[in-house]
Amino acid sequence: AQGCLEILYNVQEIFKSITGLPGVTTQPVAGAQGELVGIKMFQAYHADKGEEEKRKLILIPKSAHGTNPATASVAGFKTKKIDGIQYGIIPINSTDQGEIDIEQIKLLCETRGSEISGIMVTNPNTAGIFESKFKQMSEMIHNVGGLVYMDGANMNAIAGWIDLDKIGVDAVHNNLHKTWTIPHGGGGPGDAIVAVSSKLIDYMPGVQIKRDGENYSYFRPAKSIGSFHRHFGNFAHKVRAYSYLCALGSEGVKKMSAVSVLSARYLFHKLNKHYPTLPEGSEKNPRMHEFIITLNAEMFAKLSNAGVPKAKAMAQIGKLYLDFGLHAPTVAFPEQFGLMIEPTESYTKTELDQFYEVVKDIAYVINEYPHFVKSAPHFTPVAKVDEVAANKFLDLSEKLELLPKLHQDVIYHRELAKMSNHEIIERLKTVTSEL
Repeated sequence: AQGCLEILYNVQEIFKSITGLPGVTTQPVAGAQGELVGIKMFQAYHADKGEEEKRKLILIPKSAHGTNPATASVAGFKTKKIDGIQYGIIPINSTDQGEIDIEQIKLLCETRGSEISGIMVTNPNTAGIFESKFKQMSEMIHNVGGLVYMDGANMNAIAGWIDLDKIGVDAVHNNLHKTWTIPHGGGGPGDAIVAVSSKLIDYMPGVQIKRDGENYSYFRPAKSIGSFHRHFGNFAHKVRAYSYLCALGSEGVKKMSAVSVLSARYLFHKLNKHYPTLPEGSEKNPRMHEFIITLNAEMFAKLSNAGVPKAKAMAQIGKLYLDFGLHAPTVAFPEQFGLMIEPTESYTKTELDQFYEVVKDIAYVINEYPHFVKSAPHFTPVAKVDEVAANKFLDLSEKLELLPKLHQDVIYHRELAKMSNHEIIERLKTVTSEL
């Protein structure tokens, strides 16, 4: 087992270096589970001080990932109002620049500071904006005895550049299945690490690997909150992530982050000529690794006249991406009328330019052929799904006597990849005229 323990030890040490935090647990298997690990450590920390009963508030910005409030609920923060006073999860508003409202946090610390367990902040946030007042916010929370959780799902924008300990982070997860080369999507398998400040080292789940000369052994932290997964999470993922980290080196990690930001800013610069961006008023605030585009009033009106109400517009545009051979972007989150563009660090400039041409031409389709959007997607094995019927008429048990017949692509994806955008639009004209 020594070789396996050595890899786990090295993973711990590398992530201590990347985050700037002194403790790392390798046990969590996903971002959401990493969040839960962090919040359960917060609760254990407060319980150790005899403050568990009064620390019943968790602050979560509206720009945070959707898993953050879900995690707080699972951890036991019950959101309710008593005599008009909010308990449990307290939403934090965003400013016109797309950052957390520091004045709201200041007011909460002044009026209810002794009740605050902590705050969960996604940084950079889901609009791709770095929280420039993060350190100021952390000091406010720490001054009232609370703790700071940073959702690190967007770590590929800042890894190697930001010392999280210096800006006041007490716990952060890093998704190995996103930032650190593990395949992402399709339901998993996920994997993560959680790094912590000195306040939480004794509460980490699972066991820690230590080195004694040439030998490796393990120990359980003194006040460990227990185990969240067997052993060390998905160990094979640790091997792959470790290989990637060794290949990058410390300078390579910084370059990876820099390219991820460069890719997003390049597309942001080109696409904002064709689409408005969200949040409104934040156009001049620099983006990091991702950004959100939306439609103007005229485009929404054309879709509405074609039978696509504004509330469904983003989901249907996402389906239209499939007809052009692209993976659909994140739709309607965190902005209801937004499409999130996240190119990441792994694309060449040629691929980014190809992507830009497709998204630009989708704007052309919305303006000239809005009815294409209503019936999208057109070339996939399964066309538009009746989601209402699928939820109303559930069939949870069906006797399987034969394997179901596989649906075929209307246009095989390799053929689709060879077609120009103009050819795809011409084919869409033909398909939609037959509907």
